[in-house]
Amino acid sequence: MEWDRMISVIPEVIQDLKSEYTLINPMIRDDIFGILEKHCTVVYYPLFNEKNCGFHTKRFIKDKREDFVYINTAKPIAEQVFTAAHELGHVWGVADKILSKIDTNIRLECDDEEKLINRFAAELLMPEKEFRNLFFLNMKELSIVDNKIKIEDFIRVIVMQMNDFMVPYESVRRRMVETSIITEEVGKLLDKNVEFIQALVSAFSKDLNTILDNVTEKKTIPGLRALVDQIEQGKLLDEYTLCKVKKDFDIDSILGTDTIIDIKIGAFL
Repeated sequence: MEWDRMISVIPEVIQDLKSEYTLINPMIRDDIFGILEKHCTVVYYPLFNEKNCGFHTKRFIKDKREDFVYINTAKPIAEQVFTAAHELGHVWGVADKILSKIDTNIRLECDDEEKLINRFAAELLMPEKEFRNLFFLNMKELSIVDNKIKIEDFIRVIVMQMNDFMVPYESVRRRMVETSIITEEVGKLLDKNVEFIQALVSAFSKDLNTILDNVTEKKTIPGLRALVDQIEQGKLLDEYTLCKVKKDFDIDSILGTDTIIDIKIGAFL
């Protein structure tokens, strides 16, 4: 597999995709949800006993295949962000775009495609230049100047990176290897003592007062309330199904009013 060639064109693919937006900040963070929602239907719903953070599927809607992405909001926000970036890669057809750019006829196995999409998500959320710059700034902030560093201090820097880019620990660990901040040997060392390191990550996250571990438990499909209102007014669903949807997604009724106001739009121009 031409892995190195495929990896080399990911920044170019990302730049092509970003040209559709006026993104000033290269660190996308939770803006990724808004981008994803422009390209498919996103369902946010918490499933507490589910290991999966999310998935992408296609459904036939009125004889047309539409993209749907599910985000498990019972997971920490950092995991939701990375999941959204990963599924965006599927919706955008990133694997096909990469293969097209290197002009190859190879077909990716499912595992290889997932690996490639993960790399795309990492580079989208953690651009190499910004990732490396912030890493060394964070080292400087902690007054770390020596190459030999206690693992506790190093994990503290990792948590600062997690907070800067709003991504989970494992994503930062892998990205440090990919951007040559650490060697693969050091990356494997960090991957060994998982329980000890996760305890440090949790402790330092609390010290920083981050939102990385926040579980949003969000229940929504963008535009769902307006759709429910239309269905309710047109009596397009039976009362039981309509009530169940409203209950499942915590949709409260809004009292209407016939009052008209003049906001004088011209005053804001």
